[in-house]
Amino acid sequence: MREIYKKILVAVDQSKQSEAAVQEAVAIAKRNQTSLFVLHVKDETRLSGTPYAMPLFIETLEAEAKAIHDKVKELAAGEVQVEYHAYTGLPKKEIIDFALEHQIDLIVIGSNGKNLLDRFLLGSTSTYVVSHAPCNVMVVK
Repeated sequence: MREIYKKILVAVDQSKQSEAAVQEAVAIAKRNQTSLFVLHVKDETRLSGTPYAMPLFIETLEAEAKAIHDKVKELAAGEVQVEYHAYTGLPKKEIIDFALEHQIDLIVIGSNGKNLLDRFLLGSTSTYVVSHAPCNVMVVK
């Protein structure tokens, strides 16, 4: 484990584990006197159904993203500087791509996301991130 982390990423969704991951990431960022990257990926694999349902579903994803952003601001509560990013894609791949692009040296992620069916069918995002990350990963329960 490194003594000092300079670029910390926390991946978030609407799960309780995600909230715990944000709290842990804020504490780590404070100890390391650095800012925090927060990444929320609007899961494109959930974009299914008829073309008529798409606008409603996209609105739902946007509302979720805003709620997550507001919750992160509340949890960070001015403790550390937060740089928020929201992408659309496959969360596990976007987290790895973001970490590579921004030269992240620690990823903090919740142990379980909010979608249990996806985890069963596609595999856990946290497991994928641990296996493919270019840096240390902390999985928070």
